[in-house]
Amino acid sequence: MGGNNPLTTYVISIVSSLFGAVLAVRMFGHWGKSEWGKMATCLIGAAIAAYCIFKPNRAIEVLTVLGTKIASVFPT
Repeated sequence: MGGNNPLTTYVISIVSSLFGAVLAVRMFGHWGKSEWGKMATCLIGAAIAAYCIFKPNRAIEVLTVLGTKIASVFPT
């Protein structure tokens, strides 16, 4: 999986947008209930989603590195 594939960039942008929309709705609900800790978690998630939307190639690189590091912990 690479950052040069336009389909990958398109899919990540769509998924990140949907993720951000869901987080925004949940954040408003938590704000209404005054659950500030959960709202802060949603804000962090929304920031990550925004990063994936605006920098999809860099997000793919970061996720690839993280996935490789996680996979290297578990021997096959």
